[in-house]
Amino acid sequence: MVMLREFRIILPVSVEEYQVGQLYAVAMMSKNETGGGEGVEILVNEPFENDELGKGQYTHKIYHLAKKVPRFIQMLAPRGSMEMHEKAWNAYPYCRTSMLYISNRLYQVYRSFCR
Repeated sequence: MVMLREFRIILPVSVEEYQVGQLYAVAMMSKNETGGGEGVEILVNEPFENDELGKGQYTHKIYHLAKKVPRFIQMLAPRGSMEMHEKAWNAYPYCRTSMLYISNRLYQVYRSFCR
């Protein structure tokens, strides 16, 4: 038998304020991690509308990870294998993310939150 527990933490901000803070944190992380040809490369960033998720933002990003791994792994790994492609449909509070990385296998991550 599987037992599911849910914990709710009351925050001193509204849902809209939390969303703005989350977007700011992601933007600052992307800015701080990018430099010298490494970090996050944003290919597409556009609004979308979907029956299942509603209105939101679609992004396609490439994470360049070569300088984030140890040197011996850089030497062993084939060229271009240290990139991770992320496609995300962010319709806060719902988000659908698919990631394609090193082994070129597609992994889907679904996150949904209560409204």
